[in-house]
Amino acid sequence: MNNESEPTLEQVTAEIIIQGSLRREEVCARLGIGDDMLEVCLRWEIIPLPEPDPKGIVLFPLEAFDRLQRGLRLHHDLGINWQGVNVALELLERIEELEQQVHFLSNQRTE
Repeated sequence: MNNESEPTLEQVTAEIIIQGSLRREEVCARLGIGDDMLEVCLRWEIIPLPEPDPKGIVLFPLEAFDRLQRGLRLHHDLGINWQGVNVALELLERIEELEQQVHFLSNQRTE
């Protein structure tokens, strides 16, 4: 028999990543940004730098990814500087919290 026609087995190593978390490289790839832009956002505290896991891998929660995505849109689309982006995100999050409270209270009154 010819060994060249037989399929070869390759060893595959897989890492279990916490559900709802993204590695630094994946965050950059999904947003289409470089590591330098991510560093700028971390310096301006658009998102906090997560603590590394016991293996030293930094994983960003999806909430941080969403906030970063919104911040990048504010910066690129509206031309808001990074300090303004941080303030705008805080205000938008506060508005969302208040809207949720209003919705909850209005549902309680109708019950």
